[in-house]
Amino acid sequence: MGLLGVLDAVFLAYFIIHIPTTIIVDSQSIVPAQYFPVWAKELLQWHIKTNEDHLVSTNPVWFVSLVTCETLLQLPFFFVVAYGFIRRANWIRVPCIIYGTHVATTMVPILADILFGPDSGPKRLTLFWIYFPYLLVPLLLVLRMALVDKPFAAAAGRRSGKGKRKAN
Repeated sequence: MGLLGVLDAVFLAYFIIHIPTTIIVDSQSIVPAQYFPVWAKELLQWHIKTNEDHLVSTNPVWFVSLVTCETLLQLPFFFVVAYGFIRRANWIRVPCIIYGTHVATTMVPILADILFGPDSGPKRLTLFWIYFPYLLVPLLLVLRMALVDKPFAAAAGRRSGKGKRKAN
């Protein structure tokens, strides 16, 4: 497995892991607490206490708006893009560029607030490193998809029969 194969496996894992994370943890910022099991609420409270996550504990309006986008727009996309990566479908190229650009853009104010906001605490570097992959992976995804017209060209050719050798 080459570098692109490893990178694609990272992307697939990122999207698959993001599904339960969004449902169980992130959506607690917008969905009433009564809809979550006790263990999910305790998990979030553990994260807030352990990592001093002031964004999740205070839920400023701007942050809630980003979590709303994640839950309503990105969550359905996670299923679609995971399927696309499993099938090695070239049609996910443009949606991945849009997704990666959107998420990277939303992560800038989040990371800035974590590092420099008035409520950032002594564990701001720990919190920064928890959130940083959500900037890095989407940026890498944009690069991966923007640099080629068909990210899975070889796989598409094999499925369509174009990659078969002619018999002599």
